[in-house]
Amino acid sequence: MYIDPMYWYFALPGLVITFLAQIYVKYVFNKYSNANTGKNISGLDCAKILRDKEKFPVSIATNQGKLEDHFDPTNNIVSISSDNVTSTSVANVAVVAHEFGHVQQKFSSSIIYNIRRVFVPITQIGTQVGYVLFIAGLIISALRLSEIGLIFFSTGVLFSLITLPVEFDASNRAMKLIRKYDLMDEYSMDGAKQVLTAAALTYVAGLLTSVLNLLYYVNILGKRR
Repeated sequence: MYIDPMYWYFALPGLVITFLAQIYVKYVFNKYSNANTGKNISGLDCAKILRDKEKFPVSIATNQGKLEDHFDPTNNIVSISSDNVTSTSVANVAVVAHEFGHVQQKFSSSIIYNIRRVFVPITQIGTQVGYVLFIAGLIISALRLSEIGLIFFSTGVLFSLITLPVEFDASNRAMKLIRKYDLMDEYSMDGAKQVLTAAALTYVAGLLTSVLNLLYYVNILGKRR
């Protein structure tokens, strides 16, 4: 299968940064997976405390994955990875608290959080339609159609951009919740911050990859003019 050599000029930086971000996340998570919070509170305990104390109308479920914790705002379910159920590590409690940062965003009507929710279906449709229009425009030499395709395709970049403040805000809320309910001792706070910061880097890498992909298509269109 033919791959445009020019593609690698745009794709390679994103791939390298994404790879390095993933390595760093695993390093930090593994490091603080072996550090106890000092409070003997597991990830599941953390979830129940935050739900009950904050009176969040959410359910808590467990899954068999690792690092697959997430909040489903449609069904109001916080899914906790199996390793977080019994672990009392700094990393696991920080990850669970982060998901409840998202829960708090929803029920406090966070503007940026609601904007991202609106963009989810827009992005899913926009990127698919945009790619089809872009390729179709090139095939039939209708460059105006390709331009429209790029506009649709760029919704993915906008979504990645909006995601950054949402994730950083969820992490800030997580740290405040941890302090508010004394979920770990003071010596563990810095470790929790490092875990949440490392996780945020994956979203930065995602944004960079989206931007580079868009620039690649812009470059293709520019050559066809």
